[in-house]
Amino acid sequence: MEKNAIEQAASPGIRNGITAQGEDGYRYSIEPFLLADFTRPRPGGSVLDVGSGCGIIPLLLLKRHPGLTLTGVEIQPELHAWAVRNIREAGAEKQIELIEGDIAALTPTWKRESFDAIVSNPPYRKQGTGRINPDRGKAIARHELTLDLKSLVAASALLLKPGGSLTLAYPPARLAEVLAVLEGHGLFIHRLRFIHGHSGADASIFLVEAVKAQKTDCRVEQPLTVYNPDRSYTREMEEIYASLDHPDGADHDGKKRYRPRAG
Repeated sequence: MEKNAIEQAASPGIRNGITAQGEDGYRYSIEPFLLADFTRPRPGGSVLDVGSGCGIIPLLLLKRHPGLTLTGVEIQPELHAWAVRNIREAGAEKQIELIEGDIAALTPTWKRESFDAIVSNPPYRKQGTGRINPDRGKAIARHELTLDLKSLVAASALLLKPGGSLTLAYPPARLAEVLAVLEGHGLFIHRLRFIHGHSGADASIFLVEAVKAQKTDCRVEQPLTVYNPDRSYTREMEEIYASLDHPDGADHDGKKRYRPRAG
C-alpha cells in the first residue's frame, strides 16, 4: 500500500486510459512501478495483489504480462471503488478480479496453493512506531493497523503454489525481520534489489522475491538509483516508466516527486 502523493498518472496503456485516485487519503507513488518491473510471474500465471489500492499494480502487471490472470484485494472501500472504476475503464474486467476485504479473513475461504505469484506493497511501519496519521486511509497504508508482515506472509505461504513467488517492497530497516519471517514460513529468498534516491545515498527501499518450498542461492541485483544529481530521472528509471507506458514517471504533472520514507 503506497503512501506518497501524486495527482494522477497515465494508465499502463490498456486503451491509454487514466489510473485515477481520490484527492485525499492513500495515493500511490513509485513503489508500484518498481514492483511491477521487479516481479517475474510465470507466463499465463495467476497473480494476487494484496493491498491493491486503486488497482495500479494489476494494471501495470497486465501491461507488462498480457496473459496473466490477476486478483486484487483491497480492504478500504473507497480505494476498492477507485480500483473497480479503473479496471472497468481500462476494459480489463476479464483479466482482473477485484475483491474488497481483509486478506487474513479471505485466505481460509480460498483454495490453498491457488496462485503462481503474490505481490504486495504493504504498510511499512509497525504499530507503536512513528505518528499515526489522522487520515484513516493514510494511517492504514502507512502503519500495520489492518495488515502486518507476519499475517501477510502466513497468508501468502498458504495461497502460493509450490515454486510460486512472493514479491514485496519494504524499507531496509526491516530487512532482517522480513527475511526471517519469510524463511520461517518456507519462503526462501531468491532475489533482492536495493533502491536509492540518489547516487551515494543510503537505500530507502528494498525489493525481495521469495520462492515457496524451493531453496536457492540469493541473487542481489545491481542497485537502482532513481535520480540524477539534477533531479531528473536516471536512464534506468526512465526506461522502467517508459516500459509501463508512463514516460513521465509517477509524477507526470511535474509537481510531486518521490521522497525516501522512514520505515
